[in-house]
Amino acid sequence: MADDVVREPVLIFDGDCALCTGWVAWAKRHLGAARSSGAWEAVACQFADLSSLDARAGGRGEVMAERVQRGPLWLTPSGKVYGGVQAVARLLMRSGGAWSYVGGLLALPPVDLLVRLLGLPVIRRWHPTQTGGAP
Repeated sequence: MADDVVREPVLIFDGDCALCTGWVAWAKRHLGAARSSGAWEAVACQFADLSSLDARAGGRGEVMAERVQRGPLWLTPSGKVYGGVQAVARLLMRSGGAWSYVGGLLALPPVDLLVRLLGLPVIRRWHPTQTGGAP
């Protein structure tokens, strides 16, 4: 991905994880049609120029494959990086309509923590780097 192509927010996800890949496919299909406040792009970290994206985020090492393996990253055009549940929340808020409210709810600290705690067993089951291989 060339640096000059990143004009909209980018969702960077782990293309090896069945859970991540399936969720992003769902988001492209359903949230892509619903987006009222702007476009976004999704890219698997294996196909992204992570060093260029990190430079866009200020070159602080926030955009790297190891971090993406722990959860998706949402990179705004201004260079702000959100990870994990917060990345999903920002995508939902960007999509507009009722999804904005769901994203706003996810962005709240107590809800974020609850989702992370409840999601941990699911992530361990489906994520190759957490399980040592695909289920």
